[in-house]
Amino acid sequence: MFDIYVIKQSMPTNLDMDCLRTFVAIIELGSYAEASRFVGRTPSAVSLQIRRLEEQAGVTLFQRTGRRMIPSPEGERLLITARQILRLNDSIVGEFTFPRLSGEVSLGVIQDLADTVLPEILARFDRIYPKVHISVKVDRTKFLAAAVEKGDLDLAIGVHGWSRRKDHAIQLEQMIWIGGDAMRLEPNSPVPLVLFEPPCSFRDAAIDALNLAGKEWDIVYTSPSLSGLRAAVQAGLGVTARTMLLISSGVKALPKSIGLPKLPSIEFGLYEGSDLTDAGSELKAQVLEVIVGK
Repeated sequence: MFDIYVIKQSMPTNLDMDCLRTFVAIIELGSYAEASRFVGRTPSAVSLQIRRLEEQAGVTLFQRTGRRMIPSPEGERLLITARQILRLNDSIVGEFTFPRLSGEVSLGVIQDLADTVLPEILARFDRIYPKVHISVKVDRTKFLAAAVEKGDLDLAIGVHGWSRRKDHAIQLEQMIWIGGDAMRLEPNSPVPLVLFEPPCSFRDAAIDALNLAGKEWDIVYTSPSLSGLRAAVQAGLGVTARTMLLISSGVKALPKSIGLPKLPSIEFGLYEGSDLTDAGSELKAQVLEVIVGK
């Protein structure tokens, strides 16, 4: 007779995909309340999802700092992998949901986002829907919003509130003063400004802030392009008002000590055509996921 021993190997724990998505949403949107609206669950349900995920992972994912909940060191580590898992999941689902999706879709993007989020949007969409052709137009919000209104563009990402057509507010950014690495302002001289040609929300905000602070200003350079604006700032011609998206080699966010007034926040929005195709709807989903994820 032989004794038969059965060795039971413990099965690996499967992390809940919905819980992972909620976890990422909390960190990216900054609060449980915002995440609950994003995932379509009540705040108490969101809390239960996080508790379940913590039990599955065997770690604490958030820690309290004052009134804020911030990710723990283990939560920060999980965030990187969670994003990868969700992207792979969405890629697989998209491939089998619309395996034959084809046609054309058009997207407009303001220059501030063309060098940052646009490459990721295009790469992800092409990976999932290689048979869909995307045409891209880079311009200022006024012209992009008008193109959506006329039906010349399916979607456009620009500054929120530039069209009669309702747009979806998707990202809030703080405006900052930006100058060259060696920029110095003369105390008794007008502030030299490097700005877009009108109409421009950043231009208006910079001038309004200086006027409100009682500071004199002088527009020393205008440009229709962001590259021209960056070059003039880098050359030390003056300062401009943008967001951290403009920061690159040779230009920097100016400190409060330089004496310039605080600027407001600016909100980016997604303008949507009236009759999106399936390809347009899928591109919209990718745009929202990439930008909200930033």
